[in-house]
Amino acid sequence: MSIKVPLPGMELGHVNIYILKCDDGYGLIDVGLATYEAALALLRGLKSMGIKPGQITKVYVTHFHVDHITLAQLLSEVASPEFHIGSEELKTPFDEFVKLLLDEYKQLGVPTEIIEGFQKFHPVARFRKAYEDVWRIQWRGVTDGEELDCGIRAMWTPGHTPGHMVYLSQAGVYTGDHILPKITPNISWIPRDGFNPLGEYLKSLRKTHMETVAYPAHGDPIVDLPKRVEELLEHHQRRLGELLHLLSRPMSLYEVAKNLTWSLGKFEQFDIYNKLFAIGEAYSHILYLESTGQIRRIESEPPRWVSL
Repeated sequence: MSIKVPLPGMELGHVNIYILKCDDGYGLIDVGLATYEAALALLRGLKSMGIKPGQITKVYVTHFHVDHITLAQLLSEVASPEFHIGSEELKTPFDEFVKLLLDEYKQLGVPTEIIEGFQKFHPVARFRKAYEDVWRIQWRGVTDGEELDCGIRAMWTPGHTPGHMVYLSQAGVYTGDHILPKITPNISWIPRDGFNPLGEYLKSLRKTHMETVAYPAHGDPIVDLPKRVEELLEHHQRRLGELLHLLSRPMSLYEVAKNLTWSLGKFEQFDIYNKLFAIGEAYSHILYLESTGQIRRIESEPPRWVSL
């Protein structure tokens, strides 16, 4: 069972909230975005299934992103569920995350107008009160391989975020934003010492190469999960190859982002939000190639990278 909860103003359109039967009531995989439309859709969806909000006893969040988590506070007001999330998601407070992110991009030469625009439009700014509320919820940190109530088992799949979790059941695997049917999940640089987002993501993809149905957070179920995993692996290998070709001459992070091929079109046509996504994705691929010894960093102003 699932409910399509709308994401007003977001390109993804909706987030899938999955309902699980538990011994003591019902569980949810993710909860949705803190807007009037989303709250109404969630409550109406539950009502159509004959489920009262007070019967929700468990919430399992895949990761700490605005469209998956910020309705948790509303749910805590109308019910008393236990809230679960990957333990690694709780290690960097949400407000520190944005500051660390933008400080790094400033040092790497990302233009000031993009930095300032992102500060206004980032979900942490637009949904700050909702983030503050859900951060104060008593979260139970979930670990890799942990057997949970409602017949599910957690699998740690870092990459999209450091603590992203997918949840396995007899019915299939609930993949959050780890694997999506139509688009490639954004794998951006994350301000966490020693964390290699793309390297971790590629390992996580191989972990989820399994013969089962995938239930993603956005879009329809993925019947052939191994095929989709291979498509995502191939996508990143193509991007790494394109990046190595671009870096036959030294380039800064911003130059790389402007010159990579993007499915949405030309970088110059992106809004601020998608420009930062592109920059973050470019940086994660740069750091992966640097970690594998295929490119080197040149200490200049701003720093540049070049193929070896």
